[in-house]
Parts: sequence; C-alpha cells; structure tokens
Amino acid sequence: MRRTLPGRSLRAVGAMTLAFTLAGTMAAVPAYADPGPNLKITAAVPDGRWLRDETIPIDLTITNIGDTTATEVRAQGSTYSGPHYSFETNTWGDLNFDGPGTSFLAGESRTYRLTGRIWAVEPGNPVVRLSVLTPVDTDRTDNGADVPVNLVPPETTERVAGQVYGDKNRDGVLSPGEELAGITARVGSFGMPQELSVITDSAGRFAFDAVPVGSHRVLYFRDVPDGWMLPDDNVMRLDGSGKYQNLSVQGRQPLEKDLQAKIELDKARYAPGEAAKATVTLTNTGAYPLSGLYATCEDREGTGIDLKIPQEQWGAFGPAQAGTLAPGQRLVLTLTGQVAEKAPYFGRTYLDCNFSGKTYLNGPWVSAEAQVPGKRADARGQAWVDKNHNWRPDDGEGLANTTVTVSTKDNRLVSLARTDAKGFATFPGLAVGEYVFRAAGGWKAVNESTLRHVAPPYGWEWSMLLEPR
Repeated sequence: MRRTLPGRSLRAVGAMTLAFTLAGTMAAVPAYADPGPNLKITAAVPDGRWLRDETIPIDLTITNIGDTTATEVRAQGSTYSGPHYSFETNTWGDLNFDGPGTSFLAGESRTYRLTGRIWAVEPGNPVVRLSVLTPVDTDRTDNGADVPVNLVPPETTERVAGQVYGDKNRDGVLSPGEELAGITARVGSFGMPQELSVITDSAGRFAFDAVPVGSHRVLYFRDVPDGWMLPDDNVMRLDGSGKYQNLSVQGRQPLEKDLQAKIELDKARYAPGEAAKATVTLTNTGAYPLSGLYATCEDREGTGIDLKIPQEQWGAFGPAQAGTLAPGQRLVLTLTGQVAEKAPYFGRTYLDCNFSGKTYLNGPWVSAEAQVPGKRADARGQAWVDKNHNWRPDDGEGLANTTVTVSTKDNRLVSLARTDAKGFATFPGLAVGEYVFRAAGGWKAVNESTLRHVAPPYGWEWSMLLEPR
C-alpha cells in the first residue's frame, strides 16, 4: 500500500528544497565586485641564508584581478622597521615612481626582482613595506605588502677546514706522500675583526673553528715550500651552512719548471715590411707528459711593432688548440711574421710570447728582438731631482747646467748635451733606439738609465729622475 505525506509535511519538504536550491545558486555566483582595474600584490624574499653584507632580492608579483587594463602603474618601497634596507638604483624598471609607469591588462600578472642592501649596523631583521599605485583601482586594500627580510645573525661563525697537498704525479687527487705540512693558512677579508691564521699539520690539514659569516671571506696560504703554487683566490661565502669543512686544496708546480721555451729570429736587423722568420723551441724537461699547451703572443708594450704570427702557424699550440709534449720531448716550430711599417719609428721589432696550459700555472714568457733602423729625430727631455719626494718633476727640480750623454749599450758615446736652467736638454738628430743615459757631476739614474728614443709622431719627451751617487 502506498503511503502519502500529509499536506503540512509536503509544504515543509518544498521549503527545504527551495532553501537548498537558493544556497547552491548563491554559492555558484561570485561576490559582487565593481568593474574596472584591480591590482593585487604579493612579495617575498627568496629562500636562502641571506647575509647583511650582500645584495638581497625581493620578488614582487603584481596581478590585475580586475576586468579592465590598469595604466600608469608604479611601485615604491621603504623600510617599515629594523635596519635600513636600501633599494639599488634602477631596480624598479618600468615601475619607477618617477617615470610614466606601465600597464597591466585584465588578468595579467608579472613578477619583478627588486634588489637592495642593508647599510645600517643596528641589530635585527628589516621589514620592507611595498606598495603599488595606479590612478584607478576598485580595491586598494590589497595594494601593499610587508616583507620580512630574515638574515643570518651577524654573530654566527662557521668552521673552515681542509687539507693541502702538492700534486706531484699530476693526477688531481691526494696521494700518499703529497701532503704539505708546515704551511701557513689564513682567512681574512674586509669587515672581519682580525685575520685568522693556522699552520698545517703533518697531514697537511688545517682548521678554523670560528670564522665570522660574510659574503667574501678569502682563504690563502703562505710559507709554501719547494715552489708549490697554491691558489690565492679561494673566496668563500660563509653563511653558517658549514659547506667549507672538507676542502681539498691542490698545489701545483709552475709550468716553467718543466717547460722550457726559446725564441730566435733569423736576422739581427730587418727592413719594414720584410718577412721575419722565428724559430720557437719547446722542451719538456719533466718526468710527466704535458698537455693542453698553447702559445699566446702579445704586444705588451702597445706600440704595434710586434711581429704578427698567423694563428694557423702554431698548429696544435694555437690559443684554441691543445698541444702535448711527452717527457723529454723537444719540439721546434718555424713561424713567419711581417715587420710592421711603423717599426722604423721605434727602431726595432720583437716577438713576445707566453707558453701556458689549460691545467697549469705560470708558464714561461720568452721574447726575441731585432733592430729596424731608419728614423732620426731630436730627442728632448728633462733631467730632474725629486726634492719633495712626490715622484713628479716640479718647479725648481730640474738639474740645471749639467752635461748629459747617451751611449750605446757597449759604452760607445753617441751624443752629448747640456741642460738649461730648468734641466731640459736636446740630443739633435738622434737615431731611434735605446741608449744608456748618464749625467756628469756625480749623478745617477734612480730606477734605470735606459733612454728610449722614438721618432714623431709616436715619440715623447724623455724624463730622467736622478740622485747623487
């Protein structure tokens, strides 16, 4: 038999159904919002152990949650509490408060990385207050954000420890007998109260138990025996995380100890434009193979009179290559370069090269030079005495009424002159080149007595600092 509900019960069910229907309808419809642009920002410092003496970023995200483009959008920030956080110049980009601002389309979101530094010495962590502004915004309550900048406490210290070895067999790892004992290890940098120093033990080990945190702590070594070279640029960012407790510091012998290099030119004198032939001899005098070798030739004087050797002539020893030499191997390279047209103004040409390696330190520098005669010109300059010790000639410091001479390196007199009341003298029609300068009356050059004479338009007046013998 089918049962029916009384009328009152039906009315109650109908009311409940209507209530649930209305509730569902209200849940599906978003809250009312005014039409127009509506900017919302969030900001945070990226995860990390941040130090007071480094640049600290803040990521600012701006989103237009409105239905209309936001225009003339600018942003600004300031320290709300704690040590002063100073924003770096130009960090705001198109949000710069003094600029025209930028635009955000409806629904558009962009993240800006702002950067700044903490210059104040007061303790604690800064809180930075950021805000975004636009002429029209339907809800300005979400246009600001306070960002805490959590720092590693400045009193934090960290252990720095490791082992030093001389890589005798050049395999890149510590082997028995390669430990370097008795070496002074030091840690220091600007901002540390004092430099720290320890001596490596019999196993080459060192340890600093309490190095103050900082973004730029330098580990370096002194009293290194037997010519071993240890890196002086071990820069550490100490943030209290303890990642510098097991350092392995490799010592290497200078490449010039095992690699001998020599350059010879085929002539002692050349004419401008002539082809000069250079013979380069490389010898591995060590007990281990040398690899990754290359030559770099430079105009270290900046005169433009060096011999230019085409890179392809170096073969495997070119800057982009990797030459090899077996123990005891001797290699001879024959190269050709053209003498520069301006070489006669200087009186010489040269080839100056460094032979280095991708995994080595301090390869040999070698050079060869030849004369390129031709030009003559007056050589004018000043002989002076540094009475006030400021390393420059001042009024009253010229060596007056003194006979001065220039001679060849084999002591052959070339020219003489007499200085005027201010110490100036001229050697007329002097051939370009290098000479030995002397002054009569018991005077001698302070640093070197070489007078380098160059013809115009490349020449310059000579200046010779003198002192009593």
